[in-house]
Amino acid sequence: MKPFYALLVLLLLAACKPATVSRHNSRSMYYWSTTFRIDSTEARFLRSHDVGRLYVRYFDVVTAASGDAVPNATIAFRSAVPGGVEVVPVVYIMNDCLLRDLSQLPERIVKRVLQMNETNDVAGVRELQIDCDWTLRTQQRFFDFLQRLRQLARQHGLALSATIRLHQLTQPVPPVDRGVLMVYNTGNVADITDRHPILDIAAVRPYLRSLPAYRLRLSAAYPLYTWKVLYRGGVFVGIVHKDGEYPVMAGDTVIERRPEMEQIIAAREAIGHLRPDVHDEVLLFDLSRRNIERFKPADYETIFSR
Repeated sequence: MKPFYALLVLLLLAACKPATVSRHNSRSMYYWSTTFRIDSTEARFLRSHDVGRLYVRYFDVVTAASGDAVPNATIAFRSAVPGGVEVVPVVYIMNDCLLRDLSQLPERIVKRVLQMNETNDVAGVRELQIDCDWTLRTQQRFFDFLQRLRQLARQHGLALSATIRLHQLTQPVPPVDRGVLMVYNTGNVADITDRHPILDIAAVRPYLRSLPAYRLRLSAAYPLYTWKVLYRGGVFVGIVHKDGEYPVMAGDTVIERRPEMEQIIAAREAIGHLRPDVHDEVLLFDLSRRNIERFKPADYETIFSR
């Protein structure tokens, strides 16, 4: 092969590779809402804690009445992305969608994400993340979907990541470039006696036995959010996201469940002991004024710092 053509081939191959995303001691947060609007308090939090990356939920994929997998609850950008902050688009896929026809879904997701980036002036995107609570029943279909999606993402210079739930550490590794370990939703919110359904280190530890042998580059995400949980006669009714969502009757009980700093730090230390590399990037879920005012600034620094 002539030198010129050899060089051209190498350049074309390089162009198809996803951008290398450095994660050394990175600080990141999730943004999980249908409206992207960063207020002054949130912007100040990002600056003061040197948060350089926002994982923004772009849309969900749900099963329509027609049986097709379709986008839903697409985020509306009402403010610009803060300067110096990189966006990682996240697409949440309902598990039941994986039992539908997925042949066109990878192409549709990539096209929609790229269009949203362009429409909303979201520049410098280097990664796409898929969030799905896949099961053993849907595992193979999900992995086949990820393989195709990864190929398409690479064509646009994007790495592909996936969320990893604690129980999935015992299952095969998905075909992605890396994962984010979700260190939350560890208990049973339906059980009124479970005081720590969001994060309980006692529930986390058994899953961590599989962490050292899990062959995927990981980051770790820790919770800040709270739940208002409605029980009726001691029986779970639902999580109250807004006033008036459920009728509250006489005798009902509304309990606020929240992660405690001691639980977060204990989980962080346990994970760091087994796989220090997981904390090359630490994420918090998620960015909102209520969540970032729960603890003192020094507490957030403790979570973020290696």
